[in-house]
Amino acid sequence: MLSMIYRSSRSRKRCCIGLFALGALLLTGCASMEPSHHSSKTQSLSAITDAPTNVYHPGQFVWFDLLTADVAAAKAFYGELFGWSFEQEGRYATIFNNGHRIAGILEVEPKTGEFAEPLWLGSLSVADVDKAAGKVKEQGGKVLKGPDEMQNRGRGALVSDSQGAQLILLHATGGDPADDEPGMGDWVWNEIWSNEPHESSRFYQAIGGYQSVKAGENYEILLNDDKWHAGIRYIADDNYRTRWVPSVRVPEPEALLDKVEALGGVVWLRPDEAPSNGDTALISDNNGALLMIQRWSTERMEEAQ
Repeated sequence: MLSMIYRSSRSRKRCCIGLFALGALLLTGCASMEPSHHSSKTQSLSAITDAPTNVYHPGQFVWFDLLTADVAAAKAFYGELFGWSFEQEGRYATIFNNGHRIAGILEVEPKTGEFAEPLWLGSLSVADVDKAAGKVKEQGGKVLKGPDEMQNRGRGALVSDSQGAQLILLHATGGDPADDEPGMGDWVWNEIWSNEPHESSRFYQAIGGYQSVKAGENYEILLNDDKWHAGIRYIADDNYRTRWVPSVRVPEPEALLDKVEALGGVVWLRPDEAPSNGDTALISDNNGALLMIQRWSTERMEEAQ
């Protein structure tokens, strides 16, 4: 079911994203893709914290970037749905939730011959980007760009795992965001959807220093220091392309679904449909980027752990 949803989502409006050019934009700020209506040759990225913390949380996803050709549409969708606000500089917009920065939107111009749907790209905190990038290659993944210095952000590398799922390895300038309980509208979770969950588990245990615990027949938790960091969801389809799908905390997913559709998004799975346990809905935004909206509580997490 989930794999059918994923393939259907790709048939919607497509944004052509070359991975190398994507990496160049994120890692060096070089606006070197197809000609754009923006004339700037360089592009600043935002820091991932409002002020330096000088504390790091290796294994934690600390930032997300939305890659899309239609920034205005994305702002309209997420601003109305979650109340997010935006600060635009050139082709990059920093996203704020309740006054603190949580993510960014990168405008990516179409490039002939290289196709990918709009997506949310996560940044994983690592203690040493160069060593982690070396492990990626050792474990059968690819280093697509970097390691390099990301303007205002730190040292990073754009990589894909051994099944092709993409993420950024990041050691942020000034430290990671505080490891506080996520508020409403903040990122609360990240899942990798994989048709080879054992391979995904093996890869990320090596890269992220995780331990793994089963949470049902088709789900696995990645954790370190007894803290949950991500999930692995099994997709029973040999043709499925492995990918990360992040989740935003909301009070009640069901209450937002009409609004998702009114804003031009798509509801793929409602909270009462399998494999959701009543707390999560799978949606795509008005450009086609997939994400989840999730009800979450500290009490339920503690009970599960």
